[in-house]
Amino acid sequence: MEEKYIFQTNPQKSANKVTINSLMMGSLFFILTLIITLDPNKFSPAIIFQLFLAVPMLYVSSLAYSKIGYWKETFEWDALGWFTNTIGNLFVINAIGLLALKFSQTLSVLYFSLFCLLMIIYTFINIRQNKKILFEKIFKLVFLLVIVFFGGILFIL
Repeated sequence: MEEKYIFQTNPQKSANKVTINSLMMGSLFFILTLIITLDPNKFSPAIIFQLFLAVPMLYVSSLAYSKIGYWKETFEWDALGWFTNTIGNLFVINAIGLLALKFSQTLSVLYFSLFCLLMIIYTFINIRQNKKILFEKIFKLVFLLVIVFFGGILFIL
């Protein structure tokens, strides 16, 4: 009997994520250098904390996703890649929302609300097109919303 995993390996998707992660890490290095140059005290520690931690998350995600192309058993690499990729990207999403708070609480609330609403719509469409992935997509949505709540929304309440 074949085991059913919440993560389904897709080598092409994994290769794309490695490329995207590389671009994101390059952007983060630039942004962090800019923050340090301008004055880190102008930015919330929550913003800086999440931007710095996004870098190792995205790096490890790239390493894990690169294994999928040539390892026979890929479940653990795919799971590690997904978790580190998702957390790294959500740290960036949260940092942008917290940066919006520097301009306006309304803007920050709109930003996080729009992001959450769009992710709920995205998940709904995904489930509607393939009902077999209901548990996987609900798990991923709840995980995402928890990270966004504790890393972003909680700071604006």
